[in-house]
Formats: sequence, structure tokens, C-alpha cells
Amino acid sequence: MFKAKNLLLWAILILFTFTLLGCSTDTSGSIKEPEENSPENNGEEIVQEEPIDLKEIKANEVGQIMVLEWHVIGEKEGRWARTYENFRKDLETLYERGYRLVSLRDVLNNNISTEAGFTPVILTFDDGTSGHFRYIEKDGEMIIDPTCAVGILKEMNELYPDFGLEATFFVNKYPIPFEQRAYWQDKVKEVIELGMDIGNHTVNHPKLNKLSQEEVAKELALMVEMIEEVVPGYKMDTLALPFGIKPQDINWAVQGEYQGIDYHNIGVLDVGSTPMKSPVAKGYDPTLLPRVQVFGEGAEDNLLKWLDYFDKNPHLRYISDGDPDTIAVPKDQEEKVDTSRIGEKELIIYE
Repeated sequence: MFKAKNLLLWAILILFTFTLLGCSTDTSGSIKEPEENSPENNGEEIVQEEPIDLKEIKANEVGQIMVLEWHVIGEKEGRWARTYENFRKDLETLYERGYRLVSLRDVLNNNISTEAGFTPVILTFDDGTSGHFRYIEKDGEMIIDPTCAVGILKEMNELYPDFGLEATFFVNKYPIPFEQRAYWQDKVKEVIELGMDIGNHTVNHPKLNKLSQEEVAKELALMVEMIEEVVPGYKMDTLALPFGIKPQDINWAVQGEYQGIDYHNIGVLDVGSTPMKSPVAKGYDPTLLPRVQVFGEGAEDNLLKWLDYFDKNPHLRYISDGDPDTIAVPKDQEEKVDTSRIGEKELIIYE
């Protein structure tokens, strides 16, 4: 009798245990996500990201991109000059109109990561003048002049961190980059540390069509050597043609060698003209990229002219889908895509 009672108690205990397990086990075999405000998620609410509506943001990554070009930044306005005040207004206008800074190198490598619904824009500066980057003394220390281009860019980035801080400064050896001879090496280092780039503008700023292949190679290779001596390992791989004049053979500007110094430019930039094609568009040519010069005021403002142009022709403007691994293009723009340039990215065509 005693033995029978023990067996009965054991049976009841086993049945009770399996009942508890059955109540707490997910029979689907899947792992349950922590509930909102549970200890597993530290009390944080789980937020599901809404998918990007490509049609709503009008994503078009086969659209055109502006490579903007400034020369002198200073006190006077002119055909090749921009005042500090107007340069600041240029940046503010770009931000307000939905443009975000990207590096020239990223665009050339088709690695654009602009926020969804916004348009990438590239900033370039030719000749390396002190108005681009100047140091001033304050309390016994040398600091970036807040009125120069780099100073204004830093201020804009502090005010609007989503605007970006990317730019490329094309410099010559003569005059020395950014002009303040005692500090030019520090400036080159700081530009790169800030996430900006230094580009090749040749040693002497000559008309390259007047030079032999060896002379062209010398002009480009010695600049590469000069910058790499300041920042070891840094590869200067973009070139802005002096006067917008290409050499007798454009391949001389793309790659070459002089006295053991190699150079290879993934992009060669012209002077002025129009916006560039998307790096995935048919007809895209990185060996002669057009730029939009920034000059003029009022009705003659060349930047505003192009901004208005894209407002009136939004289907021609590059608009990011927010994902650097995909290329989103509306159906009516599909024929513009050069599929050989997509690489490993996913091409999305939407209605």
C-alpha cells in the first residue's frame, strides 16, 4: 500500500512538471523576442524602421551631380573670386535646398551614402590660396581663421552635422599650398585629418597641351611625392586640369611615372561647364569630369541658376535612396543606367 501511494505521488509530480514546461515553451521552436520594457531589452522600446518609399522621396540614382568649383575666396566678388560672406551663403543655400556634402573620391568609387531623399554635392577648390585655409594667432596659438573656407565649413558642420564636411583642395607646389609657407605642411595634415582631401593641380600650373608626355608626368608625379612626404601613405588620386586644358593624350593625365614616382588619377576634372553624370549612367567619363563654377550675384548667380534648373527638372537630379548597397532608379529613367557600372550593388527599378 505504501509503495502504491509513492508511485501515485511520483506520477502526480511528473505530470505537474510537464504541465509547467508546456505553459512556458514556444512549441514553434522559435526564440521569442523580449517584450517591450522587459529586463532583456533594458526597458527600451523596440522601434521598427519604416521601409523607404522610393516613389515618395523620388529616388533617382542615375541623376546628375554637381561638382562645385571655387577659386579665390576673399574680400572681393569676381569671375574667379567669391567673398567669404557669399561662400557662407552658398553653403547655407545648398543645405536648405536638400543637398549634402560627399567626397569626390566616394563618388568616383560609386560609394555614395547620402541620406534618403537628399542630393549629394561635391565641393572643390583650385589653386590652394590662403582664403581656402588660413591660420591666425589667438592667445598665443595658431588656429583656423573662422572666415576662411575651411573655417566656414567647420562652422557649418557644427551647426548642421548632417550637412557633412567633405571637400577637395587642388594645390600646386608654386605657390606653396595655402600660401602661409611656415604652416603649409600642418595645413595639409589638418585638411586630411578633418576628412577632406588634397588633389593634384600640378607643380607649376602649366597648360598641359604644350608639354611632352615626360613633362606632364613630371608635373603630376612631383606633386604626388610632395604630399606623400608630408602625409606618408596618403594617395593623391584626383587631378584638376590647370585652365581646364587637357594634355595631348588624356591618358597621360590618368596615370604615369617619373623617376620612379607613380601616379594614378581615378578622376580628372575640367574647369566649369555643367553637372556631371551619375557614376552609373551611360556616358559617364571619369577622365574628363565637368564642374559648375560658383560666381556672380543676383540674376547672374551661377549656382542659383543650376539649383533652379534642378527644381524645375527634378527628374534630372540625383536623389539618394539612403542605401549605399543599392541603386534605385524610376522606371522612366531605366534606359540611362549603364548596368556594367553597377558592380555588386543591387539595381532597383521602381514604378
